Amino acid sequence: MAAESRPHPWEGLTSGPFSRRAFMRATALGMATASMAGALSLAPAAAAETIKFANWASAESATKDNIDKALAIFAQQNSVKIDNIPIPFDQVLQQLTTMTNGGNPPDVMQLSGNWPYALGGAGALAPLDKFADSIPGYREDAFPNSFQVGTYKGVLYAAPWTITPHGFWWAKDLMTQAGLDPTKPPKTIDDLNQQMDVLRAKLPADSYPIGIDISKTEYALVGFWPWIWTFGGNPMVDDGKGNVTINWADDGTVAAFQWLQDLVKKKLTPPDQAIKAERELMANGKIAFKLDGPYLTGIFGNTNPKLATNAEVNQHFGVTTTPVLSASNKPVTAADIHNLGMSAQAKDKDLAWKLIRFLTTNDQVIRGFLIPQGGMLPIKSYNTNAEYGKFYADPINQAFINDVIPTMRPPAYGPLYDTAATFVVTALQEIAGGTDVKTRLKRLDDEVKTVYSS
Repeated sequence: MAAESRPHPWEGLTSGPFSRRAFMRATALGMATASMAGALSLAPAAAAETIKFANWASAESATKDNIDKALAIFAQQNSVKIDNIPIPFDQVLQQLTTMTNGGNPPDVMQLSGNWPYALGGAGALAPLDKFADSIPGYREDAFPNSFQVGTYKGVLYAAPWTITPHGFWWAKDLMTQAGLDPTKPPKTIDDLNQQMDVLRAKLPADSYPIGIDISKTEYALVGFWPWIWTFGGNPMVDDGKGNVTINWADDGTVAAFQWLQDLVKKKLTPPDQAIKAERELMANGKIAFKLDGPYLTGIFGNTNPKLATNAEVNQHFGVTTTPVLSASNKPVTAADIHNLGMSAQAKDKDLAWKLIRFLTTNDQVIRGFLIPQGGMLPIKSYNTNAEYGKFYADPINQAFINDVIPTMRPPAYGPLYDTAATFVVTALQEIAGGTDVKTRLKRLDDEVKTVYSS
């Protein structure tokens, strides 16, 4: 089947390919007809109940208009006012913590990574088990581990919104340029190392065989977890009850960090680029391999006009699972999921849950926001049914659904993880800069153990 374009927001299915450039210029029809201020004015102005929603989708230009329109529809349908709170992604946890401690948290919040654990463990989130269990088959019709990522000590604190684990992307054009077979991406680390050496020898100096985020951000650790596990490392293990076993100096972890340092020394990866910059480089033909989520398709389209449709992205790129250490190993990636949580202080928890369900199941939201922004839909069967499955029939999306998602597993998330992560990404940067790997990881091991013993 030919690759489908994303749907035109708020118009149902399109009759032909739809350009993301046109998508970004599109205005809503029907109920959603204006910008954020105009759209939200559709809600009753006087004496209406207000529900506060904090999210980074409203803080990003690629998704802002369409999440605003989705919220305007909910406001009108439920006769409520929406207080939409946009927060940049890298400030979300800090601001949510501040608002919670100040007694004015949002009722519903967009979460990712360890945030459900940090906020749930601190008592800032309401348990969602009774709401989720009131819907027959809800948990069963979910991708593996998608609910687990929002569960801490057996309590569900966040429901999946989009499923976005990192797959191994490869640039077909750069492989062809280097004389490699663009239909045969590396399957093992040895394959990857050999292909990177060929790419380095054949590509211009301003291009790189692989992109690995080594910035001093917590998300850099999300991107590096699959490599640590691939090399056999397991530096943090949670027993499911909040007890964490720590060993940042195990052989596999040392091997993974040594590999990273060697990549930088050999100029196989950019020396100090965060994931956003790497995405731009890859979109413009400057990076051959990288781990990233399914939303990269949309980012490519917003970055490079030549990649404006799914078909064009599939023509120039492919996705598979993380290369393995040996043929006897199984691929693995980190469970990277955008989910939705509810404040423990929400006055109307039934209404807050209604917003969560609306954002995950409403047809207009799915067509106008979730599908265009990228990522797999939170209900597993939605990704394959007649209504939405056609938008996921291209090879890249099929690779995520059938190959990548089954390999995802959550790191050892917990209330102390974010603090520990600051030490880890500092070590990550220093090792990439040339610090002795074993010495630095032994120090990191002491630092993280101190965090968990305090």
